[in-house]
This record gives sequence, structure tokens and C-alpha cells, in this order.
Amino acid sequence: MSNFHFIGRQPVIDAQRRIFAYDLFFRDDRSISNITSGIYATTSVLTNVLNRFGRREILGNYKAFVRVDEDFLLNDLTYTLPKDLFIFSIMPSLSLNDQILYKIRELYRDGFQIALNDTALNQEMLESIEPLIPYCHYIKVDVERTPKEQIPVVIEQIKQYDIDVIASKVETPQMAQLCEDVGCSKLQGYFFSKPTILKAESLDPHYQSVIQAYNMLISNVDIDEIATFLEQNSVLALQLLRYINSAAVSLPRAVSSIHEVIVLLGRRNVSQWLLMMVYSRSLTGEKVPHTLALVAKNRMDLMAKMWQLIHPEAPKSECDEAYFIGALSLLDVVMQMPLAHILEAFYVSPDVKEALLHHRGKFGQLFLFIKAIEGCDDRAIDHFLQQYGIDKDAYEKILYETTVAVNRLDEDLESMV
Repeated sequence: MSNFHFIGRQPVIDAQRRIFAYDLFFRDDRSISNITSGIYATTSVLTNVLNRFGRREILGNYKAFVRVDEDFLLNDLTYTLPKDLFIFSIMPSLSLNDQILYKIRELYRDGFQIALNDTALNQEMLESIEPLIPYCHYIKVDVERTPKEQIPVVIEQIKQYDIDVIASKVETPQMAQLCEDVGCSKLQGYFFSKPTILKAESLDPHYQSVIQAYNMLISNVDIDEIATFLEQNSVLALQLLRYINSAAVSLPRAVSSIHEVIVLLGRRNVSQWLLMMVYSRSLTGEKVPHTLALVAKNRMDLMAKMWQLIHPEAPKSECDEAYFIGALSLLDVVMQMPLAHILEAFYVSPDVKEALLHHRGKFGQLFLFIKAIEGCDDRAIDHFLQQYGIDKDAYEKILYETTVAVNRLDEDLESMV
């Protein structure tokens, strides 16, 4: 299954009506923001930009204004964020105590840009924010809540400090013209663009640890590190130990550690079993048929065995790639999201992606052949066998071996229920 994440975005434009930056804000569904924790809202926005949506997809080459409160400002997380991407937009309700001002000075000196978020300005407000002004790059004036006659006055005062003034909540052409006439360098509001709510899918948390473990297994990560990761994920650890100690694996003694599991089964077999757990949905506690797991297993073995038959001298790495094309090919069905999106989370080669997404590249024709077998397309099967000069007896032997392996997996999965 997949989860949906939302983020609000509204452009800030310059005097030439070009996008200068985006103002980002938290949304917990398509339209509303039911949140009381400022730091939660801010970190959700940052996580969406950096991890779920991606910087390029949501911002292009522009910066982002991100609202921050006291809790977030005082958190050391601020220092880890890219300075060239985020502008910290301080809420006007923030109490400018010594601790806050010290942190703002530190961020300013460290190269971060600071803004004061939508503020209804008057003389009293200007005096209250005076300690902040030397460290501000931008002040966003809420022209909807600032008395119209005060707008030229307060903007003129702000400009004395060499600060860019952004007029926000600009609703009409007349207000846009007024703000430009009095020196606002940038504008934001419904007159130019309403906020848009962007949606992104992310993998179900049940599967994220599986993908991380899978990536570690097929990389050069030390077995001890892999074992530690799996042991910290109790569901994965218990499932693997249960499997290897079941009748499905003939061992002379019971195994009690994940390290032993990896050594005895090998990286490829453990990674296969992780994916089988995804297909059987045993991680989510759902009681579903094992059909997807069996089809995936059939594809895995056929891809690897046929590749080896066609290319007897092929290195093991190529056979493994063929094998994992079959392993990954049905994840979109079980996770209910586009396969292209899922593959971004996996360490897979361009050849694997080409085969899975476009049926092209090194493995593309073979993957189509496997699908022809599933569809009982005799014409396509015969054409492939002739094209590659494959002996029919050798092909039928592979079919038999694969069927035996699939039936054995079916029994193994049944024993785990």
C-alpha cells in the first residue's frame, strides 16, 4: 500500500512577474492544515521537499520560504539544512528573547537567509521587531491586514535597512500596483496565483525497512551491519528466523541469530525471502493468497535460468540482474503505486529499469518472453526460441525446474501461516 503526502505551494514573484521563490506550507490533506505543533509542520514540509517530492520536482531552481517557530529555530536540525535552498520565515508571533535572537544571529552569520513572515505592520510592530531587522533579508508585509494608508509609510521605513520588502496577500490589480509604486520588490497573493496543493505517494512504512534491507544485501555492506539493521526491525527478524527454522529449510539445528541466517542462506536468498514477505503481505498482517509471491518466484527463476541458457558465459552479476527483474516486476501490484516510483527506492541498474518500465535494453526481450509464457502465447514463445536458437528440450527442462521450485515455495508459505 502507499501513503499520500501533501504540501502547499504559492509563488513569490518579482517586478517582472517572474517567479522568485516559492512559499511552502504544511497540509495534512488536500485542503486543510489541522496542526498545532509548529516544529512538526516545519519538519513535514522539509521532509516532503528533501525526501518525498524531491527538490527539483517541487521547486525547480528556486528557493523556498519555510515557516519556522521557536521550537524549530532552537533545534540543531537547522544547521543541517541546505543554505542555498531554504529561507527561514519567522512567524511574527515569535517572542524575540535573547535565546532566539542569538540563534538568529548565528544562522545569519552561517549564511542562512532570514525572513519575517506575513506581518501586519504599524509603528508599534516595527519597534517590536527592531532587534531582528539587522539579520533579516526579507520582510513579508501582509497588506490585507495593514491599513492601506500605512503601507507606503511602513515600506519606506523598512527600505532604510536595505531589506527586500515582499507584499503578501495581494488580492487585486490595484493593490499590486500600489505595492509596486511604493517600492515592494516582490509580491505574493491570489491576484497572481492561488496556493496549490501538491500530492506525493510514499511507500507504506511496512515496506520501507524491507527495501533498505534489500539494498544493503545487494550492496557491499558488511554482514554484521546488515544483521544489526534487521535485528532492530523486529518484524523482519522474527519472520526470517521463523522461516529458516521451519520445515521449509532443512538445517541440522535451530538458528537463533540473524547473522547466522545471512551466512547460511546467502545474501541473494535472504533478499528473495524479504521480497516474498512483501508479496505475501505477511508484514502487514493481511491474510491474502500467495498468488503474487508464486508468480514473482516463477518470473525470478525463469529470468535467471533462461538468461544463463542464452548466455552460458554470462557473469553471475548479469544472472542476478535477470533474477531481480522477476523479483521486482509485480511490486506495483502489491504496493499499489507506479513501478517507476517504487524503483527509485531500490538500488537497481539502468538495464533493470529499462526492462521493467519499457521492455527494452539488455533484458527487455527476455522479460517480454516470460510474459508470453504466462499468457500462453505460443507464437511469441516459438519466435523467441527460434531467434535465440534455444533447444526446446532445454527450455522445457527449465519450465519443469521452475514449476517444482514454485510449488515448493507454495508449501513453504503455507507452513508459515
